[in-house]
Amino acid sequence: MAFVVGSLINVYGQLLVPWFRDRSDPFGAFVSEFDARPRLATFSVFLGYAFSFCVGTYSAVRAQYKLRRIVSIADFPDRKPDPVFRALASGEIVEVRVKAKEMFNRHNIDHAENILGEKVWTQILSNQLEESGTKVFFEAEAAEYLVTDASTDEGQINIYLARVT
Repeated sequence: MAFVVGSLINVYGQLLVPWFRDRSDPFGAFVSEFDARPRLATFSVFLGYAFSFCVGTYSAVRAQYKLRRIVSIADFPDRKPDPVFRALASGEIVEVRVKAKEMFNRHNIDHAENILGEKVWTQILSNQLEESGTKVFFEAEAAEYLVTDASTDEGQINIYLARVT
């Protein structure tokens, strides 16, 4: 990209501006300038490329800097050992984080009711899950989890389980 922009800057500055100023042969004028002052002409061409390279580098670094917080927390649910998943209203699990997927595969869990139980899943669907948190006991893991949920704009439900010690 820097090469393209640098080329456009050089074509504009070295050829089009003299042509706009009624020079009949801007390319010939550039060649004669190159013959008369080779260092200055080379430096002016270099500046066109250096400017675009510096702007491109600055933009890339700035974008990465702005995104670093988002990138650093984006994989947090994957590193979280407690189950985090997304389900449809039918109970079908549509997205599972890495750690939860291992557990779900181990216990053949493919519906939210399999881990939450029918009562808790019904409370989630009717938006009557206690705000202070509802606990479920998952016998296969002999673990008790605190359940919270959040609906998405797509009509899906995010389920967050936190193991109670």
